Amino acid sequence: MIELWLLEVLKGFGKLFLHPVLYVSILFAIMTGYYRVKRERRDFNTRLLDGYHDLRMMFTHGLGLGLLFSLLIVGAGVVIPPAAILLIGVITILFALTSRYQLLSAAMTVGFSYFILVMLDYFQWDLPVFSTYADDLNLGLLSSIVVLLGVLTLIEGSLIRLNGWKHTSPRLFKSARGLKVGAHLGKRLWLVPMFVLIPTGSFSLPFDWWPVFTLGTETYSLLCVPFLIGFQQLVKSTLPEVAMKHTGSRVFWLGAFTLTLAITGFWASMFSIAAAVVGIVGRAWIGYRFRAGDDAKPYFFKRQPNGVMILGILPGSPARKLTLQVGEIVLKVNGTDVNTERAFYEALQKNGAYCKLEVLGTNGENRFTQGALYEGDHHELGIIFADEASGWEQYQVS
Repeated sequence: MIELWLLEVLKGFGKLFLHPVLYVSILFAIMTGYYRVKRERRDFNTRLLDGYHDLRMMFTHGLGLGLLFSLLIVGAGVVIPPAAILLIGVITILFALTSRYQLLSAAMTVGFSYFILVMLDYFQWDLPVFSTYADDLNLGLLSSIVVLLGVLTLIEGSLIRLNGWKHTSPRLFKSARGLKVGAHLGKRLWLVPMFVLIPTGSFSLPFDWWPVFTLGTETYSLLCVPFLIGFQQLVKSTLPEVAMKHTGSRVFWLGAFTLTLAITGFWASMFSIAAAVVGIVGRAWIGYRFRAGDDAKPYFFKRQPNGVMILGILPGSPARKLTLQVGEIVLKVNGTDVNTERAFYEALQKNGAYCKLEVLGTNGENRFTQGALYEGDHHELGIIFADEASGWEQYQVS
């Protein structure tokens, strides 16, 4: 039995490389990095991160979380119909083409797939390709799709909290009042490979209670499916870490509530429908509430009456070595008060080999940081200020 399971795991993992979503994900991650770098060069005459950073980030944490929740789903005997896997892949690719990565939330891709399959089963529609895989659909299999929705929403919330706020891309805008302001855009793709049971294959499940609902077949196969999860959020009124961690927490608890309803749906199918509705509407509401609240508040990254605010920091730059952080305000350079970017660099040039900065931290407390500047260090310390001059006038935010 162990040898058979190991063989099925290897076969299931191998099928991962046959799934088109894997290659579409890689393509869109590369494109995301390309357009990010292009925008940063236009705004700041430099890029913060290389173009392949988004591709590397796509696999961060997703692999581990996918494996962890695979054990839970397979261990619980949740069986996913092949029609759902096929349809989720198609909808994922279609939503990715819009470049609106908030549509790649698990609640959207899996939720819409669920309702399409429910209607396909209820009205007995004869759709090409899908009808072949939808013949064996029943309430148990349909309910398992909503369980998958809840699990993937839990993963989505965890990913947003873990690294959705890291390495966000700074933006410069012109406000409705004509003032120069900054913001941060978090735009992420995460690939979450998960093993799922499908109701066809070469081996029987090892326990009588597995799966926990009636199916039309007694054999199952393991399949490793690449689920693509997207996230997109523009933050204007606070630090990106604060806003995105808060969003991640909300998405996580939405997933927990949705999963609870979905499990209940194995005994009462109306709870499955309710869970799918809660997942879709709840995820859309979280995004809407954040945007409405963010728009109603004043801009965080803007010209300061005292000092200059840091909008971005180049990785590996002297500013990073000086432990400067996004959102901090530089008050003094080498003992000289600074209120503009130009004044900052004029004060810095008074001592080309050493700098001492007085900084107002994001916690509201003043601190000092200092260090030597060596030949070859970035001539501008690697700081992007909220009053950066280049490119900002082309964009307007109400």
